[in-house]
Amino acid sequence: MRKFRLLLTGFLCVALVIPSVNAGAVVINRHSMESEESSGGQEEKTEVDTKVETEKREEDVTIIDKEIVDITEPADIVFVIDSTGSMAPYIQNVADNVEAFSKYLEGKGVDVRMAVVEYKDITCDGKDSTIVHAVDGNVWHKSTAELVKTLGIVKSGVTGGGDGPETVIDALGYLVDGTTFDFGRKDSEFETHKFAIVLSDANFKENNNFGYNEASLIEKLKEQNINTSVITNTRYYDDYLDMTKNTDNLLNINSKTFSNELIKLADVIFKTIEKETERTEKKIVESIKVTCEGKSSIKVGNFTKLNAVILPETAENKTVEWSVADEDIASIKISSDTLECTVTGESEGTTKVIAKTEDGGFTGSYDITVFEENTNNTDIAIEISKDDIKVTPAKKTIDKKKSFNIKVTLKKEFTEDMEQEEIDDIWADNIDNITYRSTKSSIASVNDNGKVVAKKKGKAFIKTTLTLADGKEYIYKTAVYVK
Repeated sequence: MRKFRLLLTGFLCVALVIPSVNAGAVVINRHSMESEESSGGQEEKTEVDTKVETEKREEDVTIIDKEIVDITEPADIVFVIDSTGSMAPYIQNVADNVEAFSKYLEGKGVDVRMAVVEYKDITCDGKDSTIVHAVDGNVWHKSTAELVKTLGIVKSGVTGGGDGPETVIDALGYLVDGTTFDFGRKDSEFETHKFAIVLSDANFKENNNFGYNEASLIEKLKEQNINTSVITNTRYYDDYLDMTKNTDNLLNINSKTFSNELIKLADVIFKTIEKETERTEKKIVESIKVTCEGKSSIKVGNFTKLNAVILPETAENKTVEWSVADEDIASIKISSDTLECTVTGESEGTTKVIAKTEDGGFTGSYDITVFEENTNNTDIAIEISKDDIKVTPAKKTIDKKKSFNIKVTLKKEFTEDMEQEEIDDIWADNIDNITYRSTKSSIASVNDNGKVVAKKKGKAFIKTTLTLADGKEYIYKTAVYVK
C-alpha cells in the first residue's frame, strides 16, 4: 500500500550555561508553582522561568519521532445478487454481516463504496428482470445502512428462476456497459480498485441483453480491470472458475459461519488492492488493445491507421512491435514512438495486423480487409465492424410525452470518399435487421422504427440491436432520462 512519512517535532530542553543554582531553580519552579504562591516570591521566579523557556523554544528544536501513515485506497464493490426462489436466507446473511465486512476493509485503509445489481433468469422471468438498484438516482450507496435497506428490498422480491441456471452474465453486463456505473472517484488522485461479488446458489447460462458469451464478458471484465469473486455452492466452483480466475475468489455460500466467508473475501480484496497498487507504482504494462482511426476495409493502394492503446496509462515502457500475418495483403509503416501503424493495402484479402508489447509480451490485433477498386470479384466484400457504426444519441434528457428518434448510420471516417450508392450497397450487404427495445418501457417506450416516447419520470435504456448478414449482433445503448 502507498505510504508517506509524517514528521512530528518536539522540543529538547538543554540547560543554558548559567549558574547551577538558577538552572535548578527553573526545574523546581516547574513542579512547585502552588507552594511558591503562598511565599509571595512567585512573580520573580515566574519571570526567570519564562525567559529560559522562550530561549529554549527558539534555539533547540529537534525531530523526536517519525510516523508512517497509510494512504486510503478507493475501492468500488458491486454485489451481483441472484434473487430467485431459494436465495432469501443467503441475502439475509449478507445483510447481517456486510457492516462488519465494510468496517474490516476500512480498518485496512480501504475507502469502500458499494452498489447492488439483482438478477434472475431473463429467459423465464423476462428481459427486464435484472435490476440495478439506486438511491436518489445514485447507484452507489452512501452508507452500509442504505445498502442493508436495499438488500432487504431484494430479499422481499425473491421469486422465479425457472430451470435452475440463472443469467448472471446479463447482470455483469451492466458493470461493463460504460454507462450504468461510473467507477472511480473524481476527488481522488489514485485509481479506484473495482470488484464484483456474485452471490448465487446456482450455476449460470449465457442468455443476456448485451450479446455477450461467457468468454467475451470475461474479456470485458478484464479490459476494465473488474475483479470478480463468487459466493456459491461448492459444486458450482468449476462453473465459475474461468470468471474468477482464482480458487481464492470462490467462497462457500452454505458455510455455517458465513461471516468468516465475508472476512475471507475482504482479505482477497485487500490483497488484490496491494497487488494492483504495486503494479501501478512499478508502472508495468498490463494489456494492449489495437484500435482503428479510419476504415477497416481499404482499397488496394489506400491506407488506414491503427493505434496501440497500452494500459495502464502510467506504464513506462510503451514500445510496441508490429507485424502482419500476410504481408502479401498489406504492408505497414510504424511511427517513431511505435504506438501508431499505417497499413497500406497491397492485394485483395483479409489479414491481421498484430501489436506486441516489449514489456510483458501482451498482444492485440485488428483485421484489415483489402479490395480492388474496379473488380468483378464478388468474393471480397467490404465488411463493417461495430466501431464503424454510429448510433445517436448516446444519451438523451427529455420531458414526459415528448419523443425523439434513434439514428443508425455509418461513421464519416468509414464512408469518406465513397459515393452514396456505394454506401447503400455496403449497408445492404452487411445489415440484415435492426431492432429496438426499452429496458423500462413504462418510463420510455420505443417502436420498430426507433421512435422513443417518454412516459414517466425515471431512467431507461434503449437497446439498438444490429443483426449482420453473417449472423453477428452488435448492441448499442441509449440512456434516456425522463424529467
